[in-house]
Amino acid sequence: MKKRKDMAYFLRYLCSFLLVIIIVITLLQVFCRFVLDSPLTWTDELSRFLLVWMVFLGTAVVSFDDKHLAVNLVQENMSARTHLVTTLIMRTVIITFLAIVIYTSIEVVMVAHYQKTGALEIPFSFWRAAAPVGSLLMIIYTLIRSINDIKDFKAGSYNDNDLREEELHK
Repeated sequence: MKKRKDMAYFLRYLCSFLLVIIIVITLLQVFCRFVLDSPLTWTDELSRFLLVWMVFLGTAVVSFDDKHLAVNLVQENMSARTHLVTTLIMRTVIITFLAIVIYTSIEVVMVAHYQKTGALEIPFSFWRAAAPVGSLLMIIYTLIRSINDIKDFKAGSYNDNDLREEELHK
């Protein structure tokens, strides 16, 4: 299989960066609460905000890698053509679901813009926007993945294990 560019490279590092920030903020809160006896009011809120975004951006990375949980017992014994067709059908269902999530989230994001969080006064729309943004990225990466699988099938290099993680990060 041809080595492909890692389209989720930026998101991988962004999620890692968000995790480090969450850890630092949490440690800062523990230090201020137990050592200085003066807890910070904003750390919990910011940590949750960053966690929500990290999760939804991380789902896009997992979509690019095609590493979502799946039971492949039936697909393992299929021919390459049948495996590709069933995979494309599954991805079509996934894309349809994600499109519905985006469509139904638009009004929620708009309504949430008028409410602000307690400590940081961040509009709740910034929190709610993580779901449609993550879903849009998942659609994009699922489409890229499907196009690459079709190209590989036509080139005769498509197999049941698709894009191996070790090839991805070379």
